[in-house]
Amino acid sequence: MRKGALALLLLLAPTLAQPLPEALKKAPEVTAVVLARLEAETRRKDLERTLQDPLRTPLAELQARQAWELAEARLKRALAQAENEIASAYAQAYEALLQVGLAEKAVEVAELGLKATEIRLKGGGATSLDLLEAQNRLLEARKNLELAQKGRDSALAALAQLVGPWRPESVKELPTLPEGKVVETLLQEHADLLQLRQSLNLLRFQRGLLDESFAPRKDIEALEDQSQALETNLANLERTLRLGLEARYRQLVPLLQGVKAAEEAYRAAQERYRAEEKRFQAGLTSRLSLLQQELSLRQAELTLEQAKHAYLKAYYGLLASR
Repeated sequence: MRKGALALLLLLAPTLAQPLPEALKKAPEVTAVVLARLEAETRRKDLERTLQDPLRTPLAELQARQAWELAEARLKRALAQAENEIASAYAQAYEALLQVGLAEKAVEVAELGLKATEIRLKGGGATSLDLLEAQNRLLEARKNLELAQKGRDSALAALAQLVGPWRPESVKELPTLPEGKVVETLLQEHADLLQLRQSLNLLRFQRGLLDESFAPRKDIEALEDQSQALETNLANLERTLRLGLEARYRQLVPLLQGVKAAEEAYRAAQERYRAEEKRFQAGLTSRLSLLQQELSLRQAELTLEQAKHAYLKAYYGLLASR
């Protein structure tokens, strides 16, 4: 067996199927998070050493504390971004699995449709053009299946890079809308804003150390100019980030509404399939009609999962914007 085929079998092993919350637990193991955690630990130790130094200066203590706080903020961001990447890859992989199932069913429908056309042609109920069209539909369905299988392999491999061999499944429960002042919280924890705030505080601290009686006026004015420039940059960045975060947050409600609409459409498709199945069992409809209804049901299922995933990606994308 080729290595690629063996790897795929491992990826598809039923025992490896796990829900999204289990996959998200792998976020702390993502390389970027591991590196950010090491940096935060290093900065924490630096701060402890600085605080234990009896000869430390207030400036040295401030700089060590700022370095640790910034490293912690970057660790939180790395973890949130890793969860966002995992959620996105998980959703993509599950959709890819559904796409394969949908494509396989389409091939089955096209094969049966071709057989039906061949029989009708022999009985004079179809033309050569009908047969050609049925053959083309089958070729197209098989091509789509091949593309779907390649997409599945690629999506599962991308997910495996983040969490190891994994078979995703349908997301049963979506996270609820973030409560409270989520935008304010994300702005407060945003690493880039924190870095600017720290730089501003450091300049103000350095300005406070200067004695106007001895320090050259140009040095004092230079620090004051730098402070004003940083204040402007900080305000501009915060305004830009706030607009972006508010826009992301506003997307969540309509995306949840889209999930509800897709759920209703899926339930309706289930009802239609059950009705067609009863008709088929009673001999009132053909197997081809039943397969076509099953194909519609699978499409409705895919649409529902895509709606769920759109919300998931927006939700974790918002939390990663810090």
